[in-house]
Amino acid sequence: MAQAVAEDEAMMKAEFEEWGTKTTIGVLAGMLYGGLREALGSAEKEKVLLHSAHDTKQDFRHRHNSMRQMAEHRVLRIARGTVLGGAKLGAFTAVFCGVQHGFAVKRGCHDTYNVVVAGGVTGAAFGLTVPGSLWSRLRFGAIGSVLGTAVCFPLGLAYTTLQSQLQQQQQQQQQQQEESQQVSLEANEGDKGGIGAVIKRLENSASVR
Repeated sequence: MAQAVAEDEAMMKAEFEEWGTKTTIGVLAGMLYGGLREALGSAEKEKVLLHSAHDTKQDFRHRHNSMRQMAEHRVLRIARGTVLGGAKLGAFTAVFCGVQHGFAVKRGCHDTYNVVVAGGVTGAAFGLTVPGSLWSRLRFGAIGSVLGTAVCFPLGLAYTTLQSQLQQQQQQQQQQQEESQQVSLEANEGDKGGIGAVIKRLENSASVR
């Protein structure tokens, strides 16, 4: 009983650590994507504004103020895009991986079912956040659940297949290591036996003399 409880606690700890790692990666990836998208968009807008400023032949002070304002807006847009991107993708990753690893702890295994349920729950959750009336939110939640389930079903199959292949490779490597250790032990025992036989023969010859 105590061993089963310890194994459950160890599994929960491992799943929680994996969930935290994936969520952190999702937040960082969302921040990077949001910041780059806003930076590229701001660069395109600044090109248009600078071109129009040169065409209107504005004085140096006005042009300097315009460039300073554009730089400030660029920094604010990049910061806003970084924060929103990290929050959106981080929340998506947290919900998806939380449901997936929660079901893995509950059911004691990782399979396609966990991925499909996680996709359906995540799609429904984000569908409910769409602005609008209660009916429209429920409709988008249902659509998101169906889409999440449909998209995650082949992903779950691929995930399960890759996981089974990795487990087989690990088992083969472990079996090879055990076989090599067994061979080395037998070789050492054989060497010891040969040395012992030589020593015994020398002792016998010495006693005869």
